[in-house]
Order: sequence, then C-alpha cells, then structure tokens
Amino acid sequence: MQAWLTVEEGESNRPVYELAFDQPVTLGRHPSNTIVLRDEHASRWHATFLYEGGRWLLCNIGNPINGTLVNGNRVLHQASLQHGSEIVIGHTRLRLSVKTVDGPQANAYLANGQDRSTTPLQPGELTVLCAFLARSMEETDPRQLIRLALETVLQQTRATVAGFLSLDADAPLPRMIWPEEAKVDVQLSRKLTQQVQRDSRTVWLAKCAPEAIDASLSRYSDALCIPLRATGAALGALHVYHAAGMFNERHQRFCEVLGGYLACCLKNLRTLRCLEAENSRLRGYATSPEELVGSSPAIGKLCERIAKAAPRPSTVLIQGESGVGKELVALALHRQSPRRQGPLVVVNCAAITSTLLVAELFGHCKGAFTGADRDRLGLFQQADEGTLFLDEVGELPLECQAKLLRVVEGHSFRPVGATNVVQVDVRIIAATNRNLDDEVKKNRFRQDLLFRLQVIQIQVPPLREHPEDIPELAEYFLTKLARKCGQPPVQLTAAALRRLGDYSWPGNVRQLWAVLESSLMMNDRSPIDAEDLPIPAEPVAHPASTLNLSEQEAWAIRQALQQTHGNISQAAKLLGVNRDTLSARIRRKGIDRDQP
Repeated sequence: MQAWLTVEEGESNRPVYELAFDQPVTLGRHPSNTIVLRDEHASRWHATFLYEGGRWLLCNIGNPINGTLVNGNRVLHQASLQHGSEIVIGHTRLRLSVKTVDGPQANAYLANGQDRSTTPLQPGELTVLCAFLARSMEETDPRQLIRLALETVLQQTRATVAGFLSLDADAPLPRMIWPEEAKVDVQLSRKLTQQVQRDSRTVWLAKCAPEAIDASLSRYSDALCIPLRATGAALGALHVYHAAGMFNERHQRFCEVLGGYLACCLKNLRTLRCLEAENSRLRGYATSPEELVGSSPAIGKLCERIAKAAPRPSTVLIQGESGVGKELVALALHRQSPRRQGPLVVVNCAAITSTLLVAELFGHCKGAFTGADRDRLGLFQQADEGTLFLDEVGELPLECQAKLLRVVEGHSFRPVGATNVVQVDVRIIAATNRNLDDEVKKNRFRQDLLFRLQVIQIQVPPLREHPEDIPELAEYFLTKLARKCGQPPVQLTAAALRRLGDYSWPGNVRQLWAVLESSLMMNDRSPIDAEDLPIPAEPVAHPASTLNLSEQEAWAIRQALQQTHGNISQAAKLLGVNRDTLSARIRRKGIDRDQP
C-alpha cells in the first residue's frame, strides 16, 4: 500500500508528498516541518500524520489556535483517515490518496511518485470543463479556441500566465500568451518544450532536476508543460506558470484533460477547413485536370521551377495566357509545400463584384451591410495554416489592392463590421494573364503590391510552345472524360492527332479540353477522326499590301502581338528577336499592343 498527501489549495514547500509507514510527517509554518505550510492561519507545529494499527491518523500537535478540519469535521485530538479524506488547515486544503499496489506495478508507482487514477476531477472542475467544451463547439477560429483554453486554465489553476507553442512544422500556429499584456515579457521555457517533445508526457517543474530549469523560469515558483497530442506526435505544448504558488495533482489532471480535448479540436478544425476548401475548389473547377501533363522540355522546366519554389514560404506570381493551367501550377505548389495538410482556398478575383470583394477576402460580421445575416469567415481566415490562391489578381480594384498589401506584409486585418483585428498564417500564390508591369505604368496596379507578389515568378508556357505534348494531353483528357461518362476509353486517329497538332490553340489547354469533350459527347463512333473535332477555322492573315519593309515589319509585329495577346516576351520569341529590341520597335512605330 502507498499513500500520498496532495496540496490542492494553498502554498507549501511540497505540492505532493509520499507518506512513509515508519516515519511520522509533520505539518506547520516552521521550516523544520516535513511539509511547510505558507499559511498564516496554521500553527508553527500544527499536526502529524502517522500510520498506526493498519490505518492513517491525523493528530493535532498541542491545541492549534485555528484548529483542523477532516471532511468538514473539526478534529479535537486525532482523526482516522481514509482514501480521499480532505484535510483543511486555515486556507490550505490537502487530500490523502491511498493505493494498494502489488507485484511488478509497485516499482512503477514508486518511480512515478503519484497515481493519477486517484486524482479524479471534482464537480467544480467538471463544471468549468463542460463550459469550455460547450463554447469550443461553436468556435471555428483556432486562435480563438486556444485563447479560450488559456483563459480557462488560468481561471481554474489561478496561475500567473499560460501559453501555447506549436510543435507542428507542417501547420505552424503562432506562439500565444495569456493574459495578453504579458506576451511582451514572457518567454516560454525551451527546456520544458524540448522535454515534452522528447518524452511526450507532462513535465512538472516541482519534480524536475535542477538542470531542467532555464533562465525563463527564474521568476516562477512552479510550472507545468503539457503535450497537446491528438494522434501521433504532439502538435503543440501548453505552458502554465505560477509566480507565487505551487501546482498540485488536480491542477495537472485538469490541464491534461483540457489539453487533450484542445488538441483534438485543433486537428478537427484543420481537417474541416481542408475539406471545405477542397470541396469549394473542386466545385469551381469540376472540369479541370488535376495535374500537369506533358513530357516536353517546356513542361520539364516548369516542374523543376515548381519543385524549387514549393518548399519556400515566399509569395509566388504565376503568369501565363488564359487557359494554360495556372491553377494546376498553384495546386502543385501547395501539394509539394510544408502546408500541404492545410487548406488550399481558390478565389477568382474577376468573378466577384468589387463591392463584395473586401468582404469575401476578409470576412464580415452580422449586420455589417444589407444581406449580411450572419458572421462569415473571409477567404484569408478559411486559408489559415494553408495557401490562398488569388487567380486573376490583376483584376483587383485599387482599394482592395491596398488592403491586400498590408496582409501580404504580415499585418493583421479587421473583418467588415468587426472591432477586433485578425492575424492569419497564409501563403499567397497569385496568378494573372495580364502584364502587370504595364498595368503599373497605367496606374491600374500598385507597384509596391507587385513587388511583394513577384518574389518568385513562374511563367507557364502556352500550348503552342510545346505542341509535342498534345498527344499525351489528348489521351489523358479522353481517358478522364470517358470515365466521367461511364464509357470505355476512346482513341484518336492519326489524322485527328495531326489536326490537333496543326492548330495554334489560342485558348490553350482549356480549349483543348473543351474540343475533346465536345467531340466525345457528340459522336458515337471510335476512334475520333479529324472531321469529328469541332476546331474553328483559323483566320487567314493577310500581309500588308505594300512591299515597304517598314510596313511589313509593323504588320508582323501586330500579328505576333495578336497571337500572344499582347505579351511582348512571347511575341519576341515568335519574331526571333530580343525582347528589348521588340519593345523599342513597338514604341518607335507607335503600335498599341492592346489593340494589335
């Protein structure tokens, strides 16, 4: 049999003490006592615990002025104790825990010095815990959930400060300290965090060796560090520090129960955001391919650049003509990044009206404007711990560009109609088919925002620059379309493949998909022949009617700009000249590349 005294309320030199059968234990204010009580209502030598006649006894020493209570009854001389007996001396409350241990388990109990099964949560603690569970069910913001947990821990343990530190490299959350005014001065103990990561169990400062204490804990009398583990490795650590008191087993048990639920909630919130974002993305792009297809040198270089950019935290600007697959590049960047377990939220900036764009990006509160009948998380909050893909970013109005710039620079933002600011951890990937440098010159796009977005630039080649991938793309698309329609795979004749290869594809891969889908739906025969492909006739280009070299050159430049939708770099490749040379000739001849 083993027995422990646990200090549940009040301050003492030992929060938990294992009783010995052959050695009395004294309590009181005098430093010579076994358990020193820091309580002005306790006598200097107040009481003794001893084991006699097969039972534990509490005996008063003399006649203490303020007396002793056992289970609410005043002790005149001595009282018999049982497992769970409550002892109150002044403002100090202690509890006796008794456990019968036989065989091999005895060594484990001796090594641990405690038995958590003898530390059940009390009704008051269960009430606080249930209140936390009820409020957490309504919370969708992980930061607010963590703050609620820290507030609850401080309320219940009467600790000085509580903190959260992420241990999950794939989905980093910021360090959080509560109360908020303490976060400037408080440093969470690195040694306690490392020990929790290594051992995956609670670390209690009162039971640690001196070498486990670092300088950040010098101002505190006691500390707890609890691993937050849902499944697998701990995703975070809960730190609880006391500046003028000691924790007990009940405090430890409460923090562990709350921490376990908090870990599960954080994991579920992340999973929910991922599923919602993926569902939204798939609904919006139901007919798009899910991966980059092709083995040409152009696609090979593109994949190499994606592999280099994906692990980096920097913003990425994807440029390319409409329909080349910029969203697939963004998807590949997300899936190869450390944020792949987080959500990928896709927004088409051109598809949302300018009046609602700010509310869509940053969220709004109920009643913020007409039609706002409930609170709504913005796309930035939905993408927290993940990636936000801003497609057609060149279509953003200037007012929204200014707000976006602040968030890209790491500043917090305030949802429409809200009073509190929100901080998110989001990687931004943007895409456009416009030349943003020209948009800056025309005062339609902010230059400072462009600088922040194009930290990493990725150019997606148009389909006409890698026509050798068309057979592979066609086979992939037809297989996917046939599976979608419940049909067997369909082949293309050699003539159909030549027809596909000869076309310039101004709509790029998206147009190829549409042509193949139409041919599959509207024709019953297989294989598909050239005449079954609904490819529009390409306009016949008529050269200038004069043999004047200057006019011929201007005509060629206009044709190249028309085919590349005004992209000077791609037009220069078609003409076989340097980009700067082409730009100079465009200026000299007064050619408007937006109206070739």
